[in-house]
Amino acid sequence: MVGIIPLVLLEVIFVNVTENAVISTRMRNISAQFSVISTYFANSLSDDEDAMDSEMASIAEDIAGIISSRIQIIDRNFTIITDTYQINRGKLCITEDVNKCFNGTNSTYTDEQSECIVMTQAIRDSETDEIIYVMFATTSISDIYSAMDNVKLIGVAVIVIMAIIVIFFAIFGSYILTKPFGVITKTISRVDLGHLEEKIDLKGASEVEDISAAFNKLLDRINQLEQSRQEFVSNVSHELKTPLTSMKVLADSLIMQEDVPAEMYREFMIDLSSEIDRGNAIIQDLLALVKMDATDVEMNIAAVNINDILEATLKVVRPQAEQKDVEMIMESLRPVVAEVDEVKFSMAVMNLVENAVKYNNPEGWVHVSLNADQTYFYIKIQDNGIGIPEDSVDHIFDRFYRVDKSRSRASGGTGLGLAITKKIILAHKGQIKVHSEEGIGTTFSIQVPLTYVV
Repeated sequence: MVGIIPLVLLEVIFVNVTENAVISTRMRNISAQFSVISTYFANSLSDDEDAMDSEMASIAEDIAGIISSRIQIIDRNFTIITDTYQINRGKLCITEDVNKCFNGTNSTYTDEQSECIVMTQAIRDSETDEIIYVMFATTSISDIYSAMDNVKLIGVAVIVIMAIIVIFFAIFGSYILTKPFGVITKTISRVDLGHLEEKIDLKGASEVEDISAAFNKLLDRINQLEQSRQEFVSNVSHELKTPLTSMKVLADSLIMQEDVPAEMYREFMIDLSSEIDRGNAIIQDLLALVKMDATDVEMNIAAVNINDILEATLKVVRPQAEQKDVEMIMESLRPVVAEVDEVKFSMAVMNLVENAVKYNNPEGWVHVSLNADQTYFYIKIQDNGIGIPEDSVDHIFDRFYRVDKSRSRASGGTGLGLAITKKIILAHKGQIKVHSEEGIGTTFSIQVPLTYVV
């Protein structure tokens, strides 16, 4: 319809403009001819009224035959003295057009119903310039209307042909355009059934290729997340199973032995408590991530001294660092007070500092710095530890992702710490970036607004 409607409008406009132009041209030509004829009549008048009427009748008939018009000559008494059709001769003709013409106003117009041009032309006395006759003439333009009807038929035929062509190309084009989307729909349906290995390989328009590439990238991402999820389930299952197994063994040992010495009993209970703490830590990480995933994260915002948070964090982690002989250094360029959720923000900083120590080398170092400007405060946590492989840097904030599975498991990690950290920083309207080189070290950079914006 969008392609056909302009054709119809164009055909209508073309026919109307052409018809009006042809009729206007015909009217100008006839008006010029009758102007000449009226002058000829005026110069041919004689003093003998009867002879003059006869002469005018003869001239009118000759001229009417030449220009295919009907001419009537009307005198001042509104009597038709000449009618080339010999029908109304001697009758009265009192019309508005004739009356206006005797008053000096000629007229020319089209009568569409009769398909003719109607014209009144004054005949003036060449000596006195007085209007003594009015020439009332009609010229048929049925030939123009007939020709325009043919043009209209041709136009309709052209529109029908063009409409068929447009519809054909519209159907063909829509088929070509929608065919790739049919393939995409089928692939999505198969993916929905669990066939995540499906890929789309479409060639054609750049938009189609872009959609194909984007879809494949999305599938890769889904597969990656699914793999991470499976690894996470496996890791968490193992991490939870290990303390449970240990607790089961310890409990069974106590049950199987009679008269257990108090020291052994105490030692077993300490081990049980340690395993419970280990399982509880895993569960706490899971709960923290679930809370941070909520649509409306509850933030207990208050003005907090960021220097104090960093110092408290280093104080907690320092015993771990001393066990690995890792030097911890804090540098604060100025006191910083910002609006944050103290508990959540402390957790984020704690995760980063603990990782810097956990994945460091013996006799390594961890450098924590704090700075601020009028809008943001900045924290950098640098270490010279084992670093992160280049292909893993873009994924370390993904939940369930662990760079070195065996090393992480040995250190008790679940792959949730950095995911939780990023969620916390984003909840504070901040951002976190990482730069790392394997074997050289890692730097985490945090930028957070001093004033919390809802």
